[in-house]
Amino acid sequence: MISNSSKLSYALLNFSGAAAAMPIVVYILPYFALNFGLGLTAVGLIFTLGRFFDIFTDPIMGTLIDRYPSRWGKHKHWIALSIPILMCSTVLLYLPVNSNPSNWYLFIGLFLLYSGFTLSVITQYSWSVYLAPTYDDKTNLLTLREAVNVFFSLLVLAIPAFVELYFKSPIETKIISIGIFVLVMLPIIGITALIKVPDSKDISAKPINPFKAFKTFFFNRNLKIVTLTGILIVTAQGSQGALALFVIDYVLELPEYSARMILLYFASAIIGLQFWRKLALRINKHKAAYYCCIYVFTMSFLSYLGWEYYLIDNPQYMLLGSCVMYVLIGLAYAGVNPLLIAMVGDLAKQDMEKYNQDRSASMYSFLTTFLKFGNAFAASIPYLILGIFSVFDPSLGINNSVESLNLLWSLYIFIPIICYLISIFLIKQYKYKF
Repeated sequence: MISNSSKLSYALLNFSGAAAAMPIVVYILPYFALNFGLGLTAVGLIFTLGRFFDIFTDPIMGTLIDRYPSRWGKHKHWIALSIPILMCSTVLLYLPVNSNPSNWYLFIGLFLLYSGFTLSVITQYSWSVYLAPTYDDKTNLLTLREAVNVFFSLLVLAIPAFVELYFKSPIETKIISIGIFVLVMLPIIGITALIKVPDSKDISAKPINPFKAFKTFFFNRNLKIVTLTGILIVTAQGSQGALALFVIDYVLELPEYSARMILLYFASAIIGLQFWRKLALRINKHKAAYYCCIYVFTMSFLSYLGWEYYLIDNPQYMLLGSCVMYVLIGLAYAGVNPLLIAMVGDLAKQDMEKYNQDRSASMYSFLTTFLKFGNAFAASIPYLILGIFSVFDPSLGINNSVESLNLLWSLYIFIPIICYLISIFLIKQYKYKF
């Protein structure tokens, strides 16, 4: 087994997820929609198209990783390639070189970001099969990886909270600060991992056609269950992230606390992550994921009742009550994700024994391909619904119509509740032979 420092260096590579996930839907999309005047409908469509075209890169990248090692090993050169792509996209999105960006500008920035992220994350997933060969090793390593993601998401989101608290700066300053931090950290973390983490030189025994490999994955019942569950989870998390600023500012009417409340949400996720990891080691991964989905569904529904039937009528308790609810829900925010990823690692090991070749990157690309559908729809559908079925205008703030604010609130609350409810029934069907 690899050293603890090597494990940490590997896990730190998930910093790219902190830059490509929540800050994009929480800050970048609203920023381009409102401050640059692109509008919710346009931004929602651009985000969807960017993710849609990026989807087709996953099976290709998975196959390339499986088939083409370098003198460094199977994975390191792909990590090295992803770093400049991610840095270029960071400049475009967080430090816009154009004061009046077009729709194409946003599309290109998002496409580059998610292409670099795809290459990095599939490589990381495939690498974990080599670095963590046993059932519990995968749980520990991938939970550490998720903890790093949550920590850096917390750190990245702390930047605008710090700017908001001490400098009262506009959103432009908050976003530029995030961008500079990402640009500094990406090469440092990447180079450290390339130096410290050992790599495998195993490749497939024969060339793999990515689409034929995908065809065999469609017959893997457990893989389909994990993938469908993952789609629902990212849809739930992404939709809430895309609407969080609007809801906190305009529905809960706590705009001066928005960045700090989002920060609190992620801070509680780090605490909760350890509980779900220990539960998975005590029972098993899919049962822990099942209980985690039940917990999120229950807390989300109870929080909705608290907001709807008490806090809205008692605004003097809104800040404290909302913080408590964000903590309760946030405790399970990161619980399911690393378990699902580790479960795919287990299935990849079974697949390797069955076909006598390492198709781990291809299998993980199968997962990420469909997760991108969930990610794309997570942010775009709420924006499109608000743009088409209401007259919601972010620039109007709390002066939007009651109907528009009610629709915003309903999307924020019920999309995650429905997604987690379906996930409960799906993950219960998972059957793994030890």
